[in-house]
Amino acid sequence: MEEPFNKQDRLVEQLLKELPLEKPSRDFTKNVMRHIEHKVTRTAYRPLIPKHLWWFIGLVFAAGLYWLYLNPATSLVDMKSYGLMDASNWKNPLENLQLPKTAIYAISFMALFLIQIPFLKRLIDKSYA
Repeated sequence: MEEPFNKQDRLVEQLLKELPLEKPSRDFTKNVMRHIEHKVTRTAYRPLIPKHLWWFIGLVFAAGLYWLYLNPATSLVDMKSYGLMDASNWKNPLENLQLPKTAIYAISFMALFLIQIPFLKRLIDKSYA
């Protein structure tokens, strides 16, 4: 089974020995590096939501809060007349909730990790920039 492969291997070896060895030009490495350097381009980071849009969202939010301050909800619509939003009938569903200390620690450390993410991202971006 291996004999045909051995014959082919010997034939390939013989053909390779007959071929002359090619030598690259003197500036081969420089030419290759020059082409590589031209192809390397960095794409600039573009955020998904641009800054001017964040400013617009903040402005709309602030304007909405200002409008709510000037026009309280009681003067616009009397919800008690509808009987839908009577706050005296509301009950706190978490009234008897007691968390164990381990759960409190877990929630606290998770919050700490989530708070650290933007700071670490900024640090990593500065080190690679």
